[in-house]
Amino acid sequence: MSSNGPATALGVKAHVLYSQLLKADEYWALLNLNSVAAIADFLKNTDGYRNSLGIMVSEKTHRVDLENALRSSLLTEAETFLSYLQDEWRRFFIDWMSWFEAEQLKSIFRWVRTRRMDHDAMRSRLIHVPGAELPYEALLNCRDYDELLDVLSGTKYYSVLREPVRRITNGEKSLFSLEMAVDNLVETILYNDIKSLSANERAILEPLFGSRIDLLNIYHLHRCMWYYSMTVEETIAYLLPVRHNVKTKHLRAMAGGDLSAEERLETLETLFPVYGRIFRNALSREDKELALEMSIKRFNYLKALEIFKNGIPGFHTAIAYFILKDHEISDIIRMIENVRYDYDRRSAAQYLIRPINAGGEPAWQ
Repeated sequence: MSSNGPATALGVKAHVLYSQLLKADEYWALLNLNSVAAIADFLKNTDGYRNSLGIMVSEKTHRVDLENALRSSLLTEAETFLSYLQDEWRRFFIDWMSWFEAEQLKSIFRWVRTRRMDHDAMRSRLIHVPGAELPYEALLNCRDYDELLDVLSGTKYYSVLREPVRRITNGEKSLFSLEMAVDNLVETILYNDIKSLSANERAILEPLFGSRIDLLNIYHLHRCMWYYSMTVEETIAYLLPVRHNVKTKHLRAMAGGDLSAEERLETLETLFPVYGRIFRNALSREDKELALEMSIKRFNYLKALEIFKNGIPGFHTAIAYFILKDHEISDIIRMIENVRYDYDRRSAAQYLIRPINAGGEPAWQ
């Protein structure tokens, strides 16, 4: 699809919605609230959340209910864009929303494993994902992993989950390989969708999603070798099957079996200095894993912001906007956790995806 009319309409609509994102001073105001109800009340009075949260009764709002309402607001907003989209744009957009479908599928597998809540409580945590193909009610009626796999027959998830489910039913205790299979599938499909876009849109969006692929592969390599002590071949097998700038040869160089963690980091800094700085800075902090997760997302946020603000508005503008909005909602959910556990607010601000400083203004990397 290459018509300038729909592209312009998408860009204009995205710019209107971008103007409703939270300002830096609103971030700080949220950080200093002391209850979930107060956060809900505050959000109900902002341009970006007034319509989606307006019917919630703040005094009775549970943390999970507010988090679900926030995620639903993003997907409801995204659904309004579908009428503008056809062909490769529509496919790309629906596959982007598969990130949320994948998270819900993983949650269902965890629920079947633990049964820590009843059927109705679990159902209430699932939100509508436009374009989703999962039969949620049938999945919630499953008693074990084999039944889950049977229900998934005919969906895109079935083939990649057959082996992880087999290993779990044979005694593998962790859902790590299953969750990685789900994540890798949706990330791969979305990255491959870029090839169907016009040359102009591909040139803009491929660096954004490509750097995400690079950083996810490096991050998973780090976790596989640091926490699970996997061999090089086991590690490579768990990574995404697609590559951007970080190729398999680079991953093998960083995963050398006789390298120490410091030597792996030095190899990364030599091969990809920008990525190396992200990992070096995060891993030098006290809460290194949380800092690393945040830093990777912040890199993605800043690239999306650059795309949104530069060039002629088009399909890429809408994609960039929704990535920014998704990160904003992740930040709000992090703030809700800060309230729940009464973390120091100034310290908590350092772990938000959007960079803000003590003065309330953006502190760009």
